[in-house]
Amino acid sequence: MNDLDRDLAKRFARPVMRNAFRAELRNKLMREAQTILSPRPARSPLLWLRPALAAGAVTLAVVTLAGTVAASSLAGDPLFGVKRATEEVAFTFTFDDVARVQLLSDLTDRRLAELSEATRERPAAAPTASAEYAAAVERFARAVDTLKAAPSEEKRDAADDVADAAKSKHDAVLETIDERLPDDARPNVERAKDEERRIAPTGRPDRTQRPGTELRPTATPRTNETSRPAITPRPIDSDRPETPRPPTSSPRR
Repeated sequence: MNDLDRDLAKRFARPVMRNAFRAELRNKLMREAQTILSPRPARSPLLWLRPALAAGAVTLAVVTLAGTVAASSLAGDPLFGVKRATEEVAFTFTFDDVARVQLLSDLTDRRLAELSEATRERPAAAPTASAEYAAAVERFARAVDTLKAAPSEEKRDAADDVADAAKSKHDAVLETIDERLPDDARPNVERAKDEERRIAPTGRPDRTQRPGTELRPTATPRTNETSRPAITPRPIDSDRPETPRPPTSSPRR
């Protein structure tokens, strides 16, 4: 220790930690130790799915909105692809064979309605719309052929019913738009007609029984019964007319 240190030691007292400060510091350190050393709650394994679920919800909302906007689009429009994608999603999540054929029939109705609108509003889009209609009918015809080959008679009958109904509806619509149908759209329409005639031949027997036309067995007369003469019932006394009696004269007195 040099002279300066000895001089300072004489002038100033050695610093001593107060008991109150020591106790306060100790309590503060203990509280922080409890916070740091306390066990943390286990993280749920599904926490990492939250961003994916949020992104999926946003994507679904965008697709739904785009599908709503694209519902009125025609073949050749920018949003027509979104419309077709929405239809494919619905077809993918349809698992019953008969329901799938019915859905494809509905899509052919939609393509034909778009063709009708194109011939009325935008004739330049009619060739593209007719190609979409023909493609939809060909896809529908392939599904009908597959269903007709099913071992179940009920499914085969359902395929015939759907095909017949589709042909009837489409023939009526095509007849109304025939005059305004452009020449470059007619080959596609004729191709669709050929497919529908193939899967729904005319002259199909009616498998349904119309109400009120059920055949009822007629009663046949019995041949072993002999006719008997009618028996006239005998009149009873109360039914006979009363005969008047002569009056009795009283004796004279």
